[in-house]
Amino acid sequence: MAGSARDLFASLAPDERALHRWVAPRLDPAALEEIAAADYGVDVPEHRRALDDLVHSPWLPDRLAWHPGEVLALTRWGRPTDRRGHLGRLFACVFLVRAVTAGDDPVDSLGPLVDSAWELGEPARAAAVPFLAWCRLNLPGDWRDEPSAPMFLTLAILLLRAETPAATALAAVLLDELNAVLTDPDLPWHKRPRSPLFARRSDAASTRRLWTDLVTRCLVANPAVADPRLTALGRALGGDTTISIGEDFRRTLSDRG
Repeated sequence: MAGSARDLFASLAPDERALHRWVAPRLDPAALEEIAAADYGVDVPEHRRALDDLVHSPWLPDRLAWHPGEVLALTRWGRPTDRRGHLGRLFACVFLVRAVTAGDDPVDSLGPLVDSAWELGEPARAAAVPFLAWCRLNLPGDWRDEPSAPMFLTLAILLLRAETPAATALAAVLLDELNAVLTDPDLPWHKRPRSPLFARRSDAASTRRLWTDLVTRCLVANPAVADPRLTALGRALGGDTTISIGEDFRRTLSDRG
């Protein structure tokens, strides 16, 4: 990571526990019971005890055991319809993004985290940014396993801060990271025909749909985004092949960011 990018993430007050500190006290017993029962009701007491430990833990674990890793992973795939559901999914994703997991799929967990933080609004979004900035600087858990994964952390922070002055600088860093992935001859994945985000990944279709929806919601359809370049970037990342985000586009972001 270039020094300027590192300085940018450092300016976001990186804090490993910022999101956990916000979300854990907001989970009521019923929400924890729902998470504990997510594996078709199997091993509920064991999962619940492990969840209680996570709620009150002064640190985030480096690795998740089966109890409660399995129910956290299943909760991640839920589609919340209310505030309690989003709080439960956000709590689950904090640990799945931070730790080594059985699934080795941090990008799959990061999308639901951003989705729930966005739906919960402030101050959930504000609490998520320092946590994700810490993750981008430190790349904990499974983030180092695939070269294309870390740029999704940059994208996540951009989406949650798209309405702020930092957004343009974040977009410039994202495009530099995306360009490095797309031009790396040693990466074996085949290019996809639409969004460049997935040119080098083999994500599940549900993950691709969620990230595409997030890009549209936060950058394209968001009236609070004042910079038209960010809207254009969102359209390109969403699969609009008529928009070029090549070197000239990256230079305008860097020069004016």
